[in-house]
Amino acid sequence: MKKLTSIVILGAIGIAVGAYASGQFNTWLPQEMKVGTSSSSLLGNGEVNLQKQDMQLAEKLQPVIACLNDVAGPLSQHAQNYIKEYQHLVATPGSTRIAASFKIKVYEQNNSISRECITQMRNAIAMPPADAGLDKPGQVFADTLEKLIPVMNEADLYYSRKDNIDDQMKKGRKLDEQIMPLFISFFDAEDTLRQTVSERNHSLREKQLVAIEEAYGTENFAWHTLNVSLAARRAVDAISTLAESEQLTGQSIEKIEQAYQAAFDKADAFAKAHPDTKTQLGNAPKWFALSSNFNTFLVGLKDLRRALASDAKQANVEYQLSKLENDYNSMIRNYNMLPDA
Repeated sequence: MKKLTSIVILGAIGIAVGAYASGQFNTWLPQEMKVGTSSSSLLGNGEVNLQKQDMQLAEKLQPVIACLNDVAGPLSQHAQNYIKEYQHLVATPGSTRIAASFKIKVYEQNNSISRECITQMRNAIAMPPADAGLDKPGQVFADTLEKLIPVMNEADLYYSRKDNIDDQMKKGRKLDEQIMPLFISFFDAEDTLRQTVSERNHSLREKQLVAIEEAYGTENFAWHTLNVSLAARRAVDAISTLAESEQLTGQSIEKIEQAYQAAFDKADAFAKAHPDTKTQLGNAPKWFALSSNFNTFLVGLKDLRRALASDAKQANVEYQLSKLENDYNSMIRNYNMLPDA
């Protein structure tokens, strides 16, 4: 049997909110909640068994997730800022404002983060199992990023020197003609990868939950924590589906809320019955640190349902949707910051 220590997950895939939506994927792609190393049945954090191909897929997803987290997410924000600033610079000749920098991190040298991402993505494509849904957009992602690097560097130099003031954006327009088609190709590939990773990884987590249940049953902290996490994920997906079909109403979201609350209440009752449980390192199970995050997500579901039921203004619904997505992502981020045992 193998310890499940490297599976990763798409945290929130960006709630596509139909009539309310921006239509963009969330830029945060947190890592999967890891199963710890304790063999205690009460913790449920010991060894669990998945099929060899599932373990291979989990390993293949790791570098893809790293690329999406470390490069695509930041670049998406930089690109949005660039587009906004570019429009201003074209409309205002001689403006001293500059377009956004494309550096992933301030300390990055020679595009090291982006170049590492390209290598990681190409390595992932070569890993088994072959998966066209990952491999094809992954190839486009890596190839396009490689083409983007020199153009982004040239744009960074041009705007950092404020040469746009001297040439009245002449070179800036030419750079934009080069960079925008590449951005379109890159972010299309990113969106496809995010969706595919989301689907593959959700399936792996469902199998992980079954494996924990087979090994330890359901009355343990690992099962309850993962079960509530999956219930939250199902809620996000269901809301997205309803929004895309313009069927998101107070009544339609009620069952989603009830399903999540049932999972939360069951886990909460288990935790209250075992308040003194400790891991091998003497820590409290992760549930106790995360329960407030899980509850905050439940509050967000209730607030969204109330806003929809009261025919709230579109801006209020959009706010509640955005807050719910942020609450979900915060939940996953906080989980991943906690020690495994």
